[in-house]
Amino acid sequence: MRLNGTISRVPKRLLFRLVILSMMACQTSAKAQDSHTGVLHLKVLSTSSKRVVFDKSAFYGPSTLLPLWSNGYLVSLEAETFQPGSPNVRLYDETGKKVREAAIWFEGSQRVIIYSAVATPDGRILASGVANKVDGTTGSFIALTDLAGRTTDVIQTNGFFPAHICQGPDGNIWSFGGTGYDDQSQPKPGDTLRRFDIEKGQISSYLPRATFPKYPVPEEMAYIHCSIDGVVVYSSKARKYIEMKYQGDQPHIYQVAQVPTGLRLSGFAQTGPKRIYGHFYRSGNNGLYYLSFDEAAKTVNWVPVEGTVGIYSKPGVIRGLWGADADKLLVNRAEDAASESKLTPWRERPLNGWLSARMIRAGCSPC
Repeated sequence: MRLNGTISRVPKRLLFRLVILSMMACQTSAKAQDSHTGVLHLKVLSTSSKRVVFDKSAFYGPSTLLPLWSNGYLVSLEAETFQPGSPNVRLYDETGKKVREAAIWFEGSQRVIIYSAVATPDGRILASGVANKVDGTTGSFIALTDLAGRTTDVIQTNGFFPAHICQGPDGNIWSFGGTGYDDQSQPKPGDTLRRFDIEKGQISSYLPRATFPKYPVPEEMAYIHCSIDGVVVYSSKARKYIEMKYQGDQPHIYQVAQVPTGLRLSGFAQTGPKRIYGHFYRSGNNGLYYLSFDEAAKTVNWVPVEGTVGIYSKPGVIRGLWGADADKLLVNRAEDAASESKLTPWRERPLNGWLSARMIRAGCSPC
């Protein structure tokens, strides 16, 4: 999604009539390099521990983005809505039931675009986006709802496009986003990582736009996650991995030295400090990878998790990563799909039916 009020084309990916999501464990044996000890480790996944069926509306809709797992809920977004009362964020609980939805809209708008959304620990909805107004102007925002899905608080983030958001344990909201471009197509100055208080607005900011090259835009194809002690950002376009402690002064930046050849990142999750996972795919090839850190060089590399990489129909191959719940990864495996699976483009109207998810225990050491 571009941050100029328009929707970019979403890459086509494989979606299935029956999608089984699994909570999986990461276990370790000796093969993949550990940057701290020099010991080789190989990460593998365990078997599943829980099965859940989700209504298809969590995954399919007119402009539905890939959902993510947040604070015990699967969060599903509609990228754009054109009238008040149209739900654009939905929450599904651990039983697969839709428990809440919000229709975030502002008076005078003709279109609202949702960039990002998460669930708060008590089940409210926190979302960011931009409103295109009838008079031709736009307004970027971060909005909070109540438990009935009604918008109660709004931060106007003038001059900053909050492309990705998460909420820290203290309630502060972190966002990685963009500053836009001037008339000469130069990036406008400003910080790309910002912290907000829902009542006070912006309270701090980091990472000047000049940290990144002019192009590609760093906030495109990026991810953010708030953990117990800090926030992490991954920018596919800029090939940067960023960590910042909540009590820290400045973020730590790692260069991404190696990515899976010919594949695109489509899912991201964190299960603990420096325990970062990504799902990569393209043209029927899928797989789960984890980041290996070289602290001396300040670089990271994507390393495949054993047995999870290959063509989409191969048993054990991971075909989707929707997030993490503590030490558990929420994934979709090849053998989890129904026998009547149908390959469809991302925006194609789905078949009737339900979506199934299986949650699998993920005990990692270290993972």
